[in-house]
Amino acid sequence: MSKTVLLVEDDEDNRDLVVFVIARSRLDIELEIAENGQEALDKAFAKPPHLILMDMQMPVMDGWHAVPILKADERTKEIPIIAFTAQAKPEDKTRTKEIGCAEHYSKPMDPEELLGLIQRYLKL
Repeated sequence: MSKTVLLVEDDEDNRDLVVFVIARSRLDIELEIAENGQEALDKAFAKPPHLILMDMQMPVMDGWHAVPILKADERTKEIPIIAFTAQAKPEDKTRTKEIGCAEHYSKPMDPEELLGLIQRYLKL
């Protein structure tokens, strides 16, 4: 059975790269896309994914606001969320963990490293 990953990313190039990496991996992953935190909430509440890759800086609603909402809701509180962000300072990493992210992954991404992280959280 395929696993669903919700990629929340406003940058088209970053989205395209993740789509390419997952498609090339041949893992049984269905990738859903949201371009901002509000869209992520709508999609996650309608059909909870198995894993969320969350950009932290986006228009409309950023990851800093979306993650606590997802973690407070019964439908989505158990979903692991990986902060997928260019913010790489130690205080950013601490803050993402404090708001409920399971991991902090700093961009630019290394395709093999990202796939390893996804596989670990999806138990593939």
